[in-house]
Amino acid sequence: MGLFSNNKKPCPLCGNPTPRLLATKVEDMPLCKECAGKIDLPDGALDCMTLAQLEQYMAFYEENAALRETFSEDYRYGFGLLSGALVVDSAHRLLRIKPYDSALVFGPENLQSFRILEDSDPLFTGNADGLTCHRSDVPDKVEALIPSIDQFMRRKQDFEHMEEMHRMMDRDRDHDHDHPRPPRPEFVCTPPVRKFRLELTFSHPYWKSFTQEIGAPDFSSQYPSAEDYLREYEEKVEALRELASRLQHIVNPDAPQRREDDPQPAAAAAAPAPAADPVAEIQKYKLLFDAGVLTEEEFAAKKKQLLGI
Repeated sequence: MGLFSNNKKPCPLCGNPTPRLLATKVEDMPLCKECAGKIDLPDGALDCMTLAQLEQYMAFYEENAALRETFSEDYRYGFGLLSGALVVDSAHRLLRIKPYDSALVFGPENLQSFRILEDSDPLFTGNADGLTCHRSDVPDKVEALIPSIDQFMRRKQDFEHMEEMHRMMDRDRDHDHDHPRPPRPEFVCTPPVRKFRLELTFSHPYWKSFTQEIGAPDFSSQYPSAEDYLREYEEKVEALRELASRLQHIVNPDAPQRREDDPQPAAAAAAPAPAADPVAEIQKYKLLFDAGVLTEEEFAAKKKQLLGI
């Protein structure tokens, strides 16, 4: 233990020995591995902390233990091999933005809103008012690339035909000749979406936001296919839709979900005018009769009409 730990520099939080190498530090004082393992803060936040502030965080971390003990994972979205994962406990509406059990747990009061973007365009947005699924123009962009894909496949076919002819000519020669040949063509294009991006907004003492980039599909340089690209894209979007639904359940499970291109609810039809009071109407026409505006016959006819006689 003495080779890898330092008894002369005890942890300022608990007094335990600290690592000799690669120790987590606060105010240039190394922390023991146990205390360092409790730190779940945004990048760079610890560098700006004083020891007193870190002690306050540790007290908050201990208070968070009740949520960590309650947490029961039922959903996980992985960001990639070395990029971590987002973990959800749907039954208790709890969230972790790190994949390990010692990470802080966020409750529904902490998660205020979220966005899932494709490049800079919103794909899913959610808050207390509900979840909105935005329209994507990626399918249109893929369709626009089909002529370029077809042109590339013809160039590739011509190239492979010429390669075969060169191989046949080389076999017929007595010795090899080093003829310069054009490079194999590759399909290069700007993909319809370069990356997806998850953005979470928190109301929390230590976390205000969390962002994570998520990989997007790309075309094969040798075998580009609009159909394959769209299939992979739709699978990715469906997985992100599930992620958005899980997050919305944490923010507000009772809020509605809608598509951006859905028609707005039609305005309620105007209520029919209330039926006229026949007695009041007769009195109105009696005043006109008394004033000489209506004759006796006209008044009598109107009275019968109003009384349904």
